[in-house]
Amino acid sequence: MTSGVYYKHLHNLPDIWYTLSTVQDRNLIYREFGLLLASQRKRVRLSQAQFAALAGLSRTSITNIECGRQPVQLHQLFSFASILHIEIQVLLPREAAIKAISSAAQIKSGEQTRYLEQAKRLLAGSKKL
Repeated sequence: MTSGVYYKHLHNLPDIWYTLSTVQDRNLIYREFGLLLASQRKRVRLSQAQFAALAGLSRTSITNIECGRQPVQLHQLFSFASILHIEIQVLLPREAAIKAISSAAQIKSGEQTRYLEQAKRLLAGSKKL
């Protein structure tokens, strides 16, 4: 017996995939997750070492996760939420936050590209002299 109740969460799936495909740097998701994890860890006043011991990880792993350098596995997400006594959703990056960070990164990337092009023109001009 198939019921729409089990699949009610899937109606937003195309929107989620579109959002993920438009994010230039998918690492932004991990960075945002890391920021959320760090803020919740600090809220309950656990050091990285204490949190790592409770999660069965090294302090270095927690540091890397909070900096967005190390992705997490699904079972770790459940473990983190349990340790912090929060719902899993609290740790999940919000779509709006990811879009905002992605847009800011694109603007910064565009500024860097313009700067590099200007530097190249200046260097090319100085070589002609």
